[in-house]
Amino acid sequence: MINDIRISPHFKLREFQCRCCGLVKLSPRLLQMLEELREEAEIPLVVTSGYRCPAHNRRVGGAPRSLHVEGCAADILAAPEAQKRLFAMAKSVGFSQVICGGFKKYLHLGYKN
Repeated sequence: MINDIRISPHFKLREFQCRCCGLVKLSPRLLQMLEELREEAEIPLVVTSGYRCPAHNRRVGGAPRSLHVEGCAADILAAPEAQKRLFAMAKSVGFSQVICGGFKKYLHLGYKN
């Protein structure tokens, strides 16, 4: 499997690859903050969207200057009832962008360089 490499205690590189082309751009700081959030939350974090190449970002309706394109954002699965708790934890570990997906069951996590 492409990018099936463990890059931290809880994540593999393939979790961050672009869904259309398999390329990866991943900020070490993003990975560190996700690990910190994982440790604090004491639950698995499932990455549903990591890096997006510009073409994929356009296809999914991402913002033109999306942090996903820079490798500085990830979306994780988060049940609506867990989003408020995870929101506060994400802010405490340093994420500057935390957007709740509500009934769509995700949390967008990003930071600006």
